[in-house]
Amino acid sequence: MLAVLLGAAALVATVSIINVTYWYVNTTAPPVTKYVGNDTNVMNGTFVKADWYYDPNTGLNITRIYVTGVPGDMVNITNALRVCNNYNVPVKIKISDVSLLQDYYSNYNYVRYMAVKIVEPAVAGDDQVVIKDEAAVDTTTDYVTLAPGQCAVLGVDLVIDANAPYYKTLAAFQINIEKVPQS
Repeated sequence: MLAVLLGAAALVATVSIINVTYWYVNTTAPPVTKYVGNDTNVMNGTFVKADWYYDPNTGLNITRIYVTGVPGDMVNITNALRVCNNYNVPVKIKISDVSLLQDYYSNYNYVRYMAVKIVEPAVAGDDQVVIKDEAAVDTTTDYVTLAPGQCAVLGVDLVIDANAPYYKTLAAFQINIEKVPQS
């Protein structure tokens, strides 16, 4: 009879085994650091400047790069931003997820052409993202591998419509730099 009661109890019992684990959240230095490129020293940064700010809504540090074009002319900035590998293992990076953040003149497409490209090191395939008439048409580059301590140099080609107003911000684009540490 006791065996029957124990068997019945076993059928209705739920087995639960608790294995306690503790998860600690730590911080480390970022895998890559962004620095202003050498072209920020040309004409006191007339054509390219960079700074950063903390966005309390997302908790992210945002790097802002300001590029200036001359209406009706093509501007080629070969060293606008450097992205450097801080890790002791190789890191792959690519430019991705291009999108329009804000169009300050919604009735006009003053930014006729903008290509942000990985100038160094050489990329075997697609090395630039492209914006035409303020719309992203090529939104991702191929990966490039950075050795420990190595920096990638990003440049930009820019064409502003000849009828664009002087000394104005025309548009803002989000262009992400994706990083993948390798083991």
